[in-house]
Amino acid sequence: MLKQRILGDLKLAVKNLGFSTGDIVVSIPKNPAFGDYTTNIALQLAKQKSVVSYQSSDEIAKAILEKLGKPDYLERAEVAGSGFINFFIKDEVLLQNLTKTAEIPQTKNPQKIMVEYGHANILKEAHTGHLRTYILGESFARLLSALGNEVFRANYQSDLSLNIAQTLWGIEKSGWPEGNLTLVQEAKFLGQAYTLGKSIYTEDPSAKKEIDEMTAALYQGNFQPREVYGKARQWSLEYFEDLYKLLGIKYDRLFFESEVHEPGKEIVLKHIGPVFEKSEGAVIFPGEKYGLHNRVFINSAGNSTYEGKDIGLAKLQAETYPFDLNIHVVGNEQASYFEVIFKAVEQVFPELKGKECHLSYGMISFKGGKMSSRTGEVISINDLYEAVAAKVREVMKEGKLKDDEEVIRKVALGAIKYSYLKFAPVSNFIFDLDQSVSLQGDSGPYLQYTYARSQSVLRQVSYQASKQVIGGKLETEERALIRRLEYFSGSVEQSAKEYRPNLLAEYLMDLAKEFNLFYQKHRIIQSEERERRLALTWAVGNVLKQGLYLLGIEAPERM
Repeated sequence: MLKQRILGDLKLAVKNLGFSTGDIVVSIPKNPAFGDYTTNIALQLAKQKSVVSYQSSDEIAKAILEKLGKPDYLERAEVAGSGFINFFIKDEVLLQNLTKTAEIPQTKNPQKIMVEYGHANILKEAHTGHLRTYILGESFARLLSALGNEVFRANYQSDLSLNIAQTLWGIEKSGWPEGNLTLVQEAKFLGQAYTLGKSIYTEDPSAKKEIDEMTAALYQGNFQPREVYGKARQWSLEYFEDLYKLLGIKYDRLFFESEVHEPGKEIVLKHIGPVFEKSEGAVIFPGEKYGLHNRVFINSAGNSTYEGKDIGLAKLQAETYPFDLNIHVVGNEQASYFEVIFKAVEQVFPELKGKECHLSYGMISFKGGKMSSRTGEVISINDLYEAVAAKVREVMKEGKLKDDEEVIRKVALGAIKYSYLKFAPVSNFIFDLDQSVSLQGDSGPYLQYTYARSQSVLRQVSYQASKQVIGGKLETEERALIRRLEYFSGSVEQSAKEYRPNLLAEYLMDLAKEFNLFYQKHRIIQSEERERRLALTWAVGNVLKQGLYLLGIEAPERM
């Protein structure tokens, strides 16, 4: 990565001028006319004292260039005014670096990171709101791993709550369905039972009493008949396992409320006084002492609330995987909840202070509000997948592309995942079905099609990557493409450090557009520059495939 060479030379030049190097920022100019990289370090140094007195940031920038000299990888470096320095890399150096563009520098201080994502309540279908935590969490895990961190994928699921009792009550009243059901049909049945139990809970006092008694029995571990819960739980876990397989997720550990509610309760009770307080028959954490809000950790019935269970979870997760950082990928509506939880956790377990992080995300809606599930209720992940897959089939037929079910699966999932990832996690967004499958740009299928196009070119000549890339005069589109490839590893690094996969998604889209422009304007196989352009095509395909993988998207070889 040539950026690292520029950074190293800059630090040496700054040090030789008598300044403190500190953090030097080298960025990418939006306009290529301003170089391949740029820095405003002179502006920062103008605030420092040096052994030499400088009148302006421009003078500092000129002095830096004198100390920098003429590195063999630079065509030139120039002061651009206001203390900015622009760097122009030699074409031949960019070409020599072409086979290394997919390499990602490893972090100097790798960490053990737990990424906790998923969090669906079992005994009902997962809907499109849950999908964002799955897609974001998996991409975070892959990005962090790419930098050399050790990542542990975790999922914390609810299997012990009022929601569960409502579902079980609904099953008892409606009865089990007859016949052999698919996993999705089983999940839909559980969802319908939950809807029945939830609606009756607020309407019928006698039903509410039965459900409350069922909830208490669940916490006491003596729910009768136990086989109802056991069968429903098995159905649900098999459904979720199939869903994880569809989404390309393999968890290292599934955590459940049922295994942390008692330990959490014991921990809370043990810390009444120094951390928790009794209040009206319950046990609370006095968040107001810390500028937060009070929350109940053990309710008046003597059961752990979600908060109490999270205390038990924190202990179990740290014992299971002694992490440096635990990232909880949960919607932004839970932001204030996690502030209290983390404060309580650090009071009970001081060693976990600063190690718990809430990575929030916004909400999803659908363009025109037209997409709905077959039942008219919330849209399940499977409903969304089937709708997108059907649309992909239409688009592929219209484009006379290969109608293959495995390709359709990859493209449909790519369409969904990219649609979720192209927006910053914190933002709300609108899912557009037609845009999600478009082959005209800003979609997952467009990226996948561009990759498949690159592989089609290489297959025609059975191309094998070579470390030797032939130089020569570069066309404008060639240099723009090589320049973009140079920025791949930096994009991955920034996306991981800022927890923003959308930055990598944007990068890949720019790369694909530039490759397609190059493809349209210049011959590759029949060109006098055949070897160089084949090497360039190979590098684009290599980066696209790796970048898509980091977003959790598969890259079909043919489309």
